[in-house]
Amino acid sequence: MIWADQSLSEGLRIGMDKGNVNSILQLLQSLQVGVIDVRVKDWHKDKMPLLSRQQQNQIRGRISGTAWEVALAYKLGFKKIMIACRLSPGEGLSKKLHEALLAAQKLNMNIGLCIENASVFSIEELEGLWRDVSTMGATTFIYSDGDSLLNPLSISRILTLLVQSIPLGLEFHGHNAYGLATANAVGAMQAGVKCIAAAVAGVGRQGHAAIEEVIMIRKQLYGEKELKTMDLAHRCSQILSGIGVELSGTKAIIGQNIFAHESGIHVDGVLKEPQLYEPFSPEEVGLSRKLIIGKHSGTASIQAKFRHWNVTLSALDTKKLLKKVRNLAVRKKKSVDDDILWQLYQSRVVQ
Repeated sequence: MIWADQSLSEGLRIGMDKGNVNSILQLLQSLQVGVIDVRVKDWHKDKMPLLSRQQQNQIRGRISGTAWEVALAYKLGFKKIMIACRLSPGEGLSKKLHEALLAAQKLNMNIGLCIENASVFSIEELEGLWRDVSTMGATTFIYSDGDSLLNPLSISRILTLLVQSIPLGLEFHGHNAYGLATANAVGAMQAGVKCIAAAVAGVGRQGHAAIEEVIMIRKQLYGEKELKTMDLAHRCSQILSGIGVELSGTKAIIGQNIFAHESGIHVDGVLKEPQLYEPFSPEEVGLSRKLIIGKHSGTASIQAKFRHWNVTLSALDTKKLLKKVRNLAVRKKKSVDDDILWQLYQSRVVQ
């Protein structure tokens, strides 16, 4: 499976530190990203340097269907381009798009055609469009559900048919208007599509499939246990920091607080049988379980905390300390951190 990354493009759009680009490229490669899409206009606007030979292999420039942008991309060093356009059913390719395709072909560029509203076309219309553009040097057809019209079942059905009729270089780009981007990416995987657009944490103005979610789906549901994910959360956090996006603590898979537990019954269950509340161990993505001590905590939470500190509390001492913890948490309207908890213990409130 190859990921077409959209994270760096979002970073450039929102004004990331340009000095972070190369480190972001290295981190994305560690996530098995095969191609990294950026908007040529953003690259030009930010006065980025000409692409190095290595960057030319990694980065694909996204342009609209004009010969002028083809020339600009070539001038900036792009060897791979994605021509993105919206077409009207029944009208075929515009004259400008023809000119852009022919200009890119003449420059011997690697060409992908992205139809942003592909989901409004029939299979027969898409096959006809592909026959036209393939004669003009395009080697990749990018099916984009830009308006988020489809669901995983329809995606799987449509792309299965397209894989059979357009077997060479088929990609899927979905968006997240209705929270289905990751599920739609899985539908594309089931159809046999080998390259799917994704972004770390699903970032982007329209949202994308979250790359960390799809990676863990492949590992946990598809049984690809060889995937290395032990530092997945850390790498994703670094990428988001580098592009200037704050990582939510509750972000699925990589958020720092997704393995945090406070409720007494909840904690008791997760300590006895982690699979009750955790689909995989936190260590599998480089995180750790956190026991939050607060107004909803129970004796299991308190005792587990102190066992971690090599202190064994009696049932009576635990009950007394828990009462103090709950009162403090209610009064302060927040959880009790480890330092305060230890101070409560040291102050002999349990004596």
